[in-house]
Amino acid sequence: MMNRFSRKQMVIGASILVLFGLTGYGLWQAWPRLTDPYYGLTKTITVQMDDATRVLIQQKLATAQASLAAQQSGTDVDTQLYLVIAENEKMLGDLIASREMYEIYLEAKPTSYTGWNSYAKLLEMMKDLPNAEFAHKKTIELLAAEEYYRDYVEFLQANFPDRRAEVKVLLDESYTKFLQTPWTMVALGDWYFETGDCFQGDAHYDVAIALTPENAVNLKKDQQEKLEICEQPR
Repeated sequence: MMNRFSRKQMVIGASILVLFGLTGYGLWQAWPRLTDPYYGLTKTITVQMDDATRVLIQQKLATAQASLAAQQSGTDVDTQLYLVIAENEKMLGDLIASREMYEIYLEAKPTSYTGWNSYAKLLEMMKDLPNAEFAHKKTIELLAAEEYYRDYVEFLQANFPDRRAEVKVLLDESYTKFLQTPWTMVALGDWYFETGDCFQGDAHYDVAIALTPENAVNLKKDQQEKLEICEQPR
């Protein structure tokens, strides 16, 4: 009886050890995700540039960092230094250092639409798409400029090609605010071509060509190519 009970204890003990082992392995695998706030994101990029340009950027970065360090010992800090550091870190490929500077800047200047726009593009480079989209929306909320509509539309098209309906809403908003502009007409034309409305696509390109006769040759070429694709059986 005693031996039988001991065997049960051994089985239970072995099971507990296996359970602890599996739990430990799971924690070991999950540890980077739990401890690294940027886990799974692109943290650095390789930027191609000549040595002279790299040295110049490094010098600008060092100067801005030194100025910031000197100012932080006082009461007044030139917040533009955060942007200078963020941009130069990005140009050197350190996306995390750039992001941290943007976030400090935006905490100090939450209504800076240029800061939010640059931050959105950086987050897209990092593949942090939810936060990048929030930043694009924040930019437009602060300043509904056509260039920021364009950036948001291009972000959606590049990363969420199935969200065509949302793209159309943004393009319609841009048209309502800025009327017929070359970008809006081309973007709307492309949207109609892609969704199979060849007539509307062609018509919007005609308007874009009339608005920018200096670019008529290239636009007509694009128009014809996209019209031919649109007219193919689906």
